[in-house]
Amino acid sequence: MRKAALRKEFLQKRKDADERWLIEKNALIAQNLEKYIQGNHFKTLHTFLPQLGSREVNTFFIIASFRIAFPTLRITAPYIIPGTRDMEHFLVTPFTHLITNQWRIPEPEPLTSERILPEKIDIVLVPLLAFDRQGYRVGYGGGYYDRFLPQTRPDCIKMGLSLFEEVDKIADIDEYDIPLDACITPERLYDFKS
Repeated sequence: MRKAALRKEFLQKRKDADERWLIEKNALIAQNLEKYIQGNHFKTLHTFLPQLGSREVNTFFIIASFRIAFPTLRITAPYIIPGTRDMEHFLVTPFTHLITNQWRIPEPEPLTSERILPEKIDIVLVPLLAFDRQGYRVGYGGGYYDRFLPQTRPDCIKMGLSLFEEVDKIADIDEYDIPLDACITPERLYDFKS
């Protein structure tokens, strides 16, 4: 299937999902991610923050649980530079002031938050709607992460989080699409590097 059709299909799947199902799937994703993080020595994790009302993977739940499980792990989130398709990245602590941008996405307030350079990030949690068996993803179409991911170190892990399992193949991949290294769903970890 092509990206546009997959985007439409998976947005509808999320919209139709039962609230109890979403809570259960988010908890399972957080558990699977915690197991993965325990087996690695990450110092800085970058995560997207969920768009309000979108029924995205609840990364606020992940952040809260990781503050307890991994107290030394630094957690960062993006801030979209207004009028561009570029992002800066800021530390998220219990004291970080979040603002909501024009797309209803919470972001760290850049004037009061500590900026973190992309090369300091060890793992990026990448937003997506669908992903395929080769590790390619369908995002929201803005290209923000396609611009950001090349700024990270080559050994930085690009980790998708998905409420749903993989599709067979995304038909219209282009040279700007960067494959994930791995993806976590409620059911399992997909490792695309091995």
